[in-house]
Amino acid sequence: MTVAPLDLAIAAASDVGTVREHNEDYLLVGDLDAGTRVELAPAAAAGAQPGPPTSWHDPEADRGALLVVCDGMGGVEGGEVASELAAAVMWREMKGTPATRDPEVFARLLRRAARVANHDVHAMAEREPGLRGMGTTLSAAGVVDDRLVVATVGDSRAYILRAGALVQVTRDQSLQQALLAAGHDSLEAANAGGAILQALGVGEDVEPSLSIIELRRGDRVLLCSDGLHGLVGDPALALLMSPPHSVADAARLLIAAARAAGGSDNITAIVTELGGGRLAEPADADDLPRFREFDPQQEGDPALTSTSHVARRLAQRIGIGIGVGDDSLLRSIPVTGQHAVMQSQNRLPRVPSTELPIELDGPARTRLGELGGIAWYWYLVGLALACAAAWTLGGR
Repeated sequence: MTVAPLDLAIAAASDVGTVREHNEDYLLVGDLDAGTRVELAPAAAAGAQPGPPTSWHDPEADRGALLVVCDGMGGVEGGEVASELAAAVMWREMKGTPATRDPEVFARLLRRAARVANHDVHAMAEREPGLRGMGTTLSAAGVVDDRLVVATVGDSRAYILRAGALVQVTRDQSLQQALLAAGHDSLEAANAGGAILQALGVGEDVEPSLSIIELRRGDRVLLCSDGLHGLVGDPALALLMSPPHSVADAARLLIAAARAAGGSDNITAIVTELGGGRLAEPADADDLPRFREFDPQQEGDPALTSTSHVARRLAQRIGIGIGVGDDSLLRSIPVTGQHAVMQSQNRLPRVPSTELPIELDGPARTRLGELGGIAWYWYLVGLALACAAAWTLGGR
């Protein structure tokens, strides 16, 4: 069967930030059809200056690119080991899978690869006392037919920029998100800190969240660690990712913006622009990306939902809704950086599913034009100053 061509332009960068001494983030780009990892510019592993973007144009490609961002935790050595090992295992496992043009099959393969990566990171931590407790977040994505398929563990994110609107197409597996989903107020959620509900390698198994999103010609996809999205707001992300910036410029400016905002964590970004005859043009201004979680326990239409079943199950597992914030009910495994991984004690009672909302809040959408009046004016001024600082620090 003839498949219309797909064009990709990919740029990536990772930076230690302004506070840390070591970079525990790790990124990987691979060509699944060729079975080879893409060698990005050397700075992509250690600095903020990405080289020329890597381009794909292959009308016969069944799988195309695999994009991976990992944010390691567990001390300098442990975090670096966990993130690099997890990315390498994701690549090894996905490279060995059969070709498919079915996004749901690809999602199941990503899920299996993430669970194998969890097993390997956990096994190494058990073997090496100095690595005990290490872990990593994960955001891994591929383009299958006209869909973006993403697997997420922790709070690394994926966004899609379309026609000036930035849409988060993953759900954070975080205590803050779980509190909001369970009906707690935003102040309480904000005070919860940066704890995440799970990470690769911390436990014997892991439950990735899977997203499947329809793509349009001209979409730009961002995969990033929380060192970027935690410091740079969605309006600035959208502005810096938008044309006339190339994807390489966008990656560089995003890193520079996070550094200008304090750079308190390692910062990693992969920016991809999609084109080619395989993707349809946006139908209209309201044809925006929509968060759709794929539930591998279901088949057909019920498998795709705007509800995050994984987030609900993880929240129930640690007891969200029955005394959140009570240290006698919750414990955390402390790790280096902004993260702790929340786990439940055996005596923690189960929460009925009715205690969590059926529908979570919709994806964060940002249109610069939606701000009005004085708010628009001051926001534009702030964005201009932030971009000017990012542009200067990025070494235009």
